[in-house]
Amino acid sequence: MNRFCLFLSFCFLIISYSSFCQQADSLKAKKPGISWGGFTRADALYDTRQVVDSREGYLLLYPRNISRDANGNDINAHGSFNQYAMTARLFAKVQGPDILHATAMAYIEGDFTGASNIENNSFRLRHAYTRLSWKKITLLAGQYWHPLDLPEMFPDVVSLNTGAPFRSYSRQPQIRVDVKLGVVKLVATAASQRDYVNMGPEKDSMSSIYLRNSGIPNLNFQVQYNFNHVFCGAGFDFKKLVPRLKTDLKLKSNEKVNSYTFTGFMKISLKPIVVKAQFIYGQNLTDHSMVGGYGVISIDPLTDHRTYKPLRDVSAWVGLSTTGKKIQYSLFAGYLHNLGCKDSIIAPFVYARGIDRFGQRKSDLNYAWRITPMFSWLIGNLALVAEVEITTASYGQADKYYYIRSSNSVTNIRTTLSVAYNF
Repeated sequence: MNRFCLFLSFCFLIISYSSFCQQADSLKAKKPGISWGGFTRADALYDTRQVVDSREGYLLLYPRNISRDANGNDINAHGSFNQYAMTARLFAKVQGPDILHATAMAYIEGDFTGASNIENNSFRLRHAYTRLSWKKITLLAGQYWHPLDLPEMFPDVVSLNTGAPFRSYSRQPQIRVDVKLGVVKLVATAASQRDYVNMGPEKDSMSSIYLRNSGIPNLNFQVQYNFNHVFCGAGFDFKKLVPRLKTDLKLKSNEKVNSYTFTGFMKISLKPIVVKAQFIYGQNLTDHSMVGGYGVISIDPLTDHRTYKPLRDVSAWVGLSTTGKKIQYSLFAGYLHNLGCKDSIIAPFVYARGIDRFGQRKSDLNYAWRITPMFSWLIGNLALVAEVEITTASYGQADKYYYIRSSNSVTNIRTTLSVAYNF
C-alpha cells in the first residue's frame, strides 16, 4: 500500500512538472520579442550661400534671396560650413503575441535632432506606434510618416530634407487603416500635428493650435497599386484650420480656412535601377516642410472678422538609384512653382513659407529647382557617402494674388560627406 501511494505521488509530481513546463513554454512563446537597432552618423557639409534652413543649417530648403548693403554687395553671398552627429538613431521593435487574431507589433524610434533649433542634440521622438495586422486589414495608431510622405517613395539622398520642399517631409500622430483588395490597397488616415505644424496669426506663429481648434483631424485617403516591380497610386488630403478664436476687437471668431491637396506617385523597381516619381498639387503645406500657406482676403471693418484662402503650389520630383551591393549611385531632381491664390490677399496678413510677409514683397518665392547626385560606398555595416545638392530659387515681387510674374534667381551648392555605421 505504501509503495502504491509512493508510486501515485511520483506520478503526480511527473504530471505536475510536465504541466509546469508546458505552461512555461507557452508563456515563453507568448513573451514579446524585442529587437534593437540604429546607426551613428557624422556629416560634414559646406554651402556656397546663406540658405533658408532648420536645425542650424542641417535641414536645407532653398537659398536665401539677394540682400544688398549700401554698397550693393550681396550679404547672403557668403558660404557656411558645419558638422553634425545629431541624426544618430535608435529604435526598438516589439513583436508580440497575436491579439484579436491579428499580428501585433509595436515600434519606437528617436534621434537627437530635437524638436526645434534650440533643442538640437536633444532626444526626439520620431516614430511610436502600434500596428495590428489581419489578413486584409491593418490598423496603425501612433506617430508615423504622414501619408503624403510615403516610405516606399523615399528618394535616395543623404540630405536631412529627404527632398523637401519638393516633396513632403512630415511625421504626425495618426490613426490609419489599410485595406488590401488583392494588388490594390485602400488607405484612410486621420492625423493631428506635433513637430510639423502650420503658420498663423498667434504670437507663436508655427503651432498646432490652428488644426486643434478646427475640431477635426487632417484627413487623407489613398489608393495604392503594388504588383511585381510596380508600386503606384494617388491620394487626396483635406485640412481645416481655425486661425483665431477672437478678433482684434475681442469678439468671438471661428472663421476657417480649408485646404485640399492631390498627389500621384509611381515606383518601378528593376534589378539594376529603381525609378521613383511624385507629383503634388498642394494648398497650405507648411506642415510638410514645403512652401505655401494662406492669407486674409477680406476684413469686416466693424467686427474685424476675416475670411481666408489658401495659397497653391505645384511640385514634382524624380529619383533614380542603382541597386549595387557595394557601390551605389543616385540622382534626384525636383521642381516647385508658386501658383498664388485665387482671391486677392490683403497684405501683410499672409501666413506662409516662401513669402516676405512684412517687406515690400520683393522676396517672394516664385519657383525653385534642385539636382542632387550622390555616391555611396558600402563596406559591411559602414556607409561612406558623397553628395552634391544644387538648389536654385527664383524670387520676385508678388501681385495682389501673390503670383510672381518676374523674378531673379540665386543658387546654392551644398557638398556633403557622410559616414554612417548601422547596427
